[in-house]
Amino acid sequence: MNFQYGDRELFIGVTDLLSVSAEVIVCPAQQDLLPHNHTAEWVFSQAGPQLQRDCKRLIEEHGTLETGMAVYTGAGSLPHKAVIHAISPTMGEGDEQHKIELAISRSLQLSEINEWRSLAFPVLGTDEFSVPVDISARAMFRSITSFWDARYESPLEKIMVCLSEDKLEAFIHAFRDESFIPEQQPEDVSELDDEVPVGYVDLDEQKLDYADDDESNDWFIK
Repeated sequence: MNFQYGDRELFIGVTDLLSVSAEVIVCPAQQDLLPHNHTAEWVFSQAGPQLQRDCKRLIEEHGTLETGMAVYTGAGSLPHKAVIHAISPTMGEGDEQHKIELAISRSLQLSEINEWRSLAFPVLGTDEFSVPVDISARAMFRSITSFWDARYESPLEKIMVCLSEDKLEAFIHAFRDESFIPEQQPEDVSELDDEVPVGYVDLDEQKLDYADDDESNDWFIK
């Protein structure tokens, strides 16, 4: 399925993460960046030893990462500009959907900062992480639409979500349900004013400047 957001495209389909034509791919990761899940094991095996060396170096320099964070390394032998490692939650630790939204949003921000034009995601939080597919789908919808709604000139033109066949139906149903806007809105919208936007982290000029300085660049291995 293809969704158009102006001149930008969101593709959702049954395909292998490593077979799509994307500048950057997202790998579901745990806090130590080691390949503990099937998707990460596949990515690391195809990328070669350099990817694991990059991840080890990042952890040695900065310590284990928090759930919901996203960092990137080189792609090793893979034909991509980078691999983004999105730290996914495990079902039962609480607030799983919000943590997936944060990981997705931060992955999108990394793409914008580095001017990558296309990005491919797996379904974060499922499989070994045990988060239901519908929760991941809702997180994906909220994060992507919030990101693109706020950035009319983002260099990120295409986002792909790569699914296995057994996840497709549940993902599409949840995605469509999340996109449905009820006719009746809350009467007292003032109660929503103080809520923190879900799935969106603002990138003001100060944060963009910080991302360009030398100390910050040490965090993101190129």
